[in-house]
Amino acid sequence: MAARGHQVDFSPEMASSDRIPNSAATTTDESATSRRLLSRRTVLGGVAGLAALGGIAACTQPETLVPEEAANIGGDDLLPPETAPPEIPNDPPVVTGSFISQKMAGRETKWAMSRPNGVTGELPVVIVAHALNTNERSIFGKGLNIQGVVQQYVDAGNPPFAVASVDVGRNYFHARTDGADGAAMIIDEFIPMLDKSEELNLRTDRIGLYGWSMGGYGALRIGALIGAPRVAAIAASSPAMWGDPNNFPPRAFDSYFDYQANSLFGQQSAFSKIPVLLSIGMADQFYTYTRQWAADLHPPAAFSTTPGGHTNRFWRSVLPEQIEFLGRNLAR
Repeated sequence: MAARGHQVDFSPEMASSDRIPNSAATTTDESATSRRLLSRRTVLGGVAGLAALGGIAACTQPETLVPEEAANIGGDDLLPPETAPPEIPNDPPVVTGSFISQKMAGRETKWAMSRPNGVTGELPVVIVAHALNTNERSIFGKGLNIQGVVQQYVDAGNPPFAVASVDVGRNYFHARTDGADGAAMIIDEFIPMLDKSEELNLRTDRIGLYGWSMGGYGALRIGALIGAPRVAAIAASSPAMWGDPNNFPPRAFDSYFDYQANSLFGQQSAFSKIPVLLSIGMADQFYTYTRQWAADLHPPAAFSTTPGGHTNRFWRSVLPEQIEFLGRNLAR
């Protein structure tokens, strides 16, 4: 692993004095590290897959998020809207910022990133695609605490990597009628921003992708767009996919033609050279569609399932094996 520089101390003093142009916020939220939950699972099949950076600044109080109105069609992937930022453990710390995204119709777009403690130099990165009604901070909150799971993985002697997420709102990771395109923003703006930042000290020549629910679909779609060998692996929890072109919610696709253009059904060949791990509970509403989609992957994906639903409890339970899967493939 190349070393581009020393580990950055994202202290308030440094944040306020060593700025990159534009405004942004850096936060470190405190809480105890979540306990590790790992349940028994059955694995079927083999393992196959710049907008300007906002200045890093200190912020001691979490901002209030405007609650989003829940869609009124179907249950599917709908989670309770987050009306306040999740409480984020501070070990390892999470750095946040924002930039103006042209791919998101000129909106201020917020991001969050964490590096494991005790690691210096340049790190590869896993890009996280978030679920509906969540945001860039959600994966780092107490419920999922991905940074704590990565820290446990690294502390066990495994190769380190960073985790970064960016807010796409309810976009569903493709071009929509409002002019926003979450996947294009991640590919054309967010990943280049991460690569160019000397403070973050990341490399993006090979990346991992992770997502859950809406973001599970998003991670897979982004992986198909970027392709191998740049995408080292994809781990998706409960990907929100609809296999019926006549039965999908408007929040996911704007029209039948939008579905035809952006559905992953019929696109399985794009994953022939990308290791993929699919994790989904047997009581999840997307279980059948996910099994149907995975059946046409060649070579097959690793398919992990246990009793569970479309819930944080399930997603947190499978996160350790997903982190191991991503880390192992990033290190190759």
